[in-house]
Amino acid sequence: MKKQKAALYFSTTSDQDVGGDGLGLTVFIDRNNQAKSFTSKGLELNNLAVSPQKDLLLVDSEKMRLIGSSYKEFNLKKTQYMGEQAGYIQKEKLFFSLFNTGFNEDEKYSYTISFGDRTGFKEESIPFYINATGITQDRLLLLSTKNIQEENSPMLLQEVTFPSGKMKLNTKTKLKVKGKNEIEAFSSIMSDTDYYYVVLKVTETDHEEKSKLVMQRIDKNSFEQKTFLMYAYQKEEDLTALIPYNIKHSSHLYKGIVYYIDGRGSVMTFNTKTTDIKTSFQLEEAYPKGKRHHKENFFDGNFLYTLQYDQKSKDKYLIETYALSSGKKTEESKIKGLSEILESNQARHVFSYDFLMFD
Repeated sequence: MKKQKAALYFSTTSDQDVGGDGLGLTVFIDRNNQAKSFTSKGLELNNLAVSPQKDLLLVDSEKMRLIGSSYKEFNLKKTQYMGEQAGYIQKEKLFFSLFNTGFNEDEKYSYTISFGDRTGFKEESIPFYINATGITQDRLLLLSTKNIQEENSPMLLQEVTFPSGKMKLNTKTKLKVKGKNEIEAFSSIMSDTDYYYVVLKVTETDHEEKSKLVMQRIDKNSFEQKTFLMYAYQKEEDLTALIPYNIKHSSHLYKGIVYYIDGRGSVMTFNTKTTDIKTSFQLEEAYPKGKRHHKENFFDGNFLYTLQYDQKSKDKYLIETYALSSGKKTEESKIKGLSEILESNQARHVFSYDFLMFD
């Protein structure tokens, strides 16, 4: 792991996993920009998780694997076909993976969470539909819906904690956005000392042509909520092209500023002190109307890393680095071997679901 600077995760979709033909690819990129892959079972919408000690969690439909200082693997109790979120709870020193399990025998929607460390993993059920997640030092945050089959079922802000190695689920408040709306989460849930933040796409139920992007701010103590308009979508715009490459990596809170990047490579900022909103900068290699070719983003500190595709380049794929403070591109690295890895697996078409840069 010390020799690697980045990792990517690709997988086939869940229908191929059910048929026994699923494929997962974890691609490691070393400090010489050479790509090598690790093959596993597939898991749609899965992602990677890393600890400060550089242990990495690799998840597929059947196993939880920990690599780094040593190798450990654990079988899941039941085969899963769709991921949701994986991460590391630093205060508890626990890895977790959240799986979208779907409807059970009672027609209730549920997720499965597997959490643990090198000594083993436990599994619990979360009886909600999860719209967004967030990770803090000591807990997992959820934006959930109790009953997705019920019209206007409210979204709930929930916290998952792990006291004494057990899972505890607490509902904190209902999401409150004025009007009759359809709401989609377009970011992870972020938090600072006083507030939770999440970027939402809000569409008026009776006027589908009226959609807007908003920042929802929730007070941690009073649970008072305020909605800030970030962007009003225009009728002629391709709304699909504006969806972030990866909603789990579309936002970042750094030094009092929330950074949000949409599907056209436009970076917007929300100042948590002044509540000012502006467009900060634009990625150079973003093609809003073109094929995405596994495009991914990853924020870390003052930097935004983005996986891009250049058809004219011999190596096809590259990682660009942008400084958030200036909006300027500071580095560009062409990835050697990634195009060949993906082309060699064309018989089973994979999609990108995660991208991590290591320190």
